Amino acid sequence: MDTLFFQVQGSAADPYTVSFMKNGNNLTAHCTCPAGKHGQYCKHRINILSGSTKGIVSDNASDVNVITEWLSGSDVEQALSDFKEAELIYDEAKKRFSSVKKKLARSMMD
Repeated sequence: MDTLFFQVQGSAADPYTVSFMKNGNNLTAHCTCPAGKHGQYCKHRINILSGSTKGIVSDNASDVNVITEWLSGSDVEQALSDFKEAELIYDEAKKRFSSVKKKLARSMMD
C-alpha cells in the first residue's frame, strides 16, 4: 500500500491533513477538516484529486501529480468524473434559475 499526506490550509488556523492511500485499484482519501471527518464532500480532497495544489502548505505540492496518476484506473475515477459532470449541470441550472427569477420579477413590475 502506498500513502501520501498533504497539509492544506483551510478555514481553521491550523492546516488540515489530507491523506491518500492506494492499494491496487482502490484509492482512499481522508481529510481532517470537519466535513472530511464526517465522511462528507471535502473540497480539499477533490482539489488534490483534480490536480490542484491550491491551499497546500506542505513542501510536497509536486506529489499532487502522483495522486492524479493513482486516480487513473482507480475505483474513484468514475465517481469523480460523474461529480464533475453533475457540477457543470448544477452550475448551468443555477445560472438559468437566477435568470428566470429576474425575468419573473421584471414581468411583475409592468
